[in-house]
Amino acid sequence: MTGSVPRFPIGSIQPLPTHDRPALRAVAARMTTATAEWQALLAPLDASALARRSRPGAWTVAQLAHHTADAHLHGLNRLRYALTTPHYVIQPFDQDAWLTLPDAGLPVTVALGLLDAVTAHWIALLEGVEVAALDATVTHPDEGPQELWQLIAKHDWHLRHHLAQVRQALE
Repeated sequence: MTGSVPRFPIGSIQPLPTHDRPALRAVAARMTTATAEWQALLAPLDASALARRSRPGAWTVAQLAHHTADAHLHGLNRLRYALTTPHYVIQPFDQDAWLTLPDAGLPVTVALGLLDAVTAHWIALLEGVEVAALDATVTHPDEGPQELWQLIAKHDWHLRHHLAQVRQALE
């Protein structure tokens, strides 16, 4: 790998149009595609490739896989809580500390399996939830209040953002 690698290879989070069923279908399609791409890209990798980083100090490909699966599950649960708990306050997690826990050393295939299962739940919610329900607001202790549309946009972006970082690491 030569030269400088951008930290945000797909750019910034783009807002979703609100009250828009086609926007939710587009997110569902992107999540489905990205999850399949995670599978195709990581499943054949050996330990050497899984240890690569996109830039010095960045997470390894394996760490990116585990983090992405964890964060995708967090996003799903945040959405579920927000749809069922009025005035829900998001519980942040220390993503670096989570990568020091023993389960972060599980094979990448475990993270990919989790990612598949969680994406199936995301898709079911995005396709089945009443559009008006996404006007609910959650509060993130660091980011403040946000509509569920913003939460969905963030997790759609996050899944693809780390996939792009994996691609950078493998170039």
